[in-house]
Amino acid sequence: MTNWHDPVRVVADYIALIEFVHVLGGLYIWEIVLNLDYEYSIIMGKRKLTRTFPLYLGCRWCPLFVITGHFVGSDISHEINCQALVLMIFTFGYLSFLFSSALIVLRICALWEYNKAVIALASASWLANTASYIYSGVTSRGYWTGSICAIQHTEHTKISIFSTFITDLILLALMLIGLLRWQEARQRGGIWWLLYTQGLAWVVILTLAEVPPVVFIILDLNDPMNLMFLTPGLIIMSLGASRMYRGLADHPIANALPVTTIGGQRSGMSSWFAGPSHTSYSTESTHGARGALPRSGALPVVPHKTGSERGDSSWGGDVA
Repeated sequence: MTNWHDPVRVVADYIALIEFVHVLGGLYIWEIVLNLDYEYSIIMGKRKLTRTFPLYLGCRWCPLFVITGHFVGSDISHEINCQALVLMIFTFGYLSFLFSSALIVLRICALWEYNKAVIALASASWLANTASYIYSGVTSRGYWTGSICAIQHTEHTKISIFSTFITDLILLALMLIGLLRWQEARQRGGIWWLLYTQGLAWVVILTLAEVPPVVFIILDLNDPMNLMFLTPGLIIMSLGASRMYRGLADHPIANALPVTTIGGQRSGMSSWFAGPSHTSYSTESTHGARGALPRSGALPVVPHKTGSERGDSSWGGDVA
């Protein structure tokens, strides 16, 4: 039977972890380079700058700092402050998870027409994750082995891993239920079908990103094995969330209207996510029926209730 705490076994697992992260790091850097045109188009004014764009940037770029920290800790030839390096890796790693989840939370809020109970539940889940990440980050310890920076007390990450898994399941359920509330989401084609398929894709993304870390932290074999799937998990989450964001932003209907309002005024939380344009449109003459016409970004435009019917004439909300 394998003794996972044998020093030789631990060293071998650290080497496997280092090689795994290097391969994933190279792939993620390639992904960053391939999609730089999106950020460039916003910086150059070819796309509208919206208020969820900083969340997208955090989701996309924080993993790069994590990967860089791993590269430094494993490839450096002299002793450094490993505790500071570990704190940096955990900070940017957890920020990556939080930014990814935040994009999903905003999408949920829009799908549920900013229902206060749903907003409270989604926000509480996100804040619970934040608290668990802070605890795991400050209780992990880095040390110099003589050749690399290693991490001790990785068992403390159990709280954040379980918290992430449970809260993301809650957010997933809210998003899928929110989508199924709309009849258009089950009709092939159009913006609603995109949102529906993205919701199903998020199920696969969460399974790939979070099930392996949960399994290995339960097994608690040794420190490197506890960490083996954390970095892959945050990379998968970041790739999934950022690609869903760009997928919605690049949809033909998503750029049809600059901004949608009710009675010439943005309402509720939708005004916070609006971009710089203040143009107002009505979709009654072109759409009439209930549906959504999002602008670029993370959130669908959803109809607000008017009178006894939902979304019979005007559309409220915005996507960033």
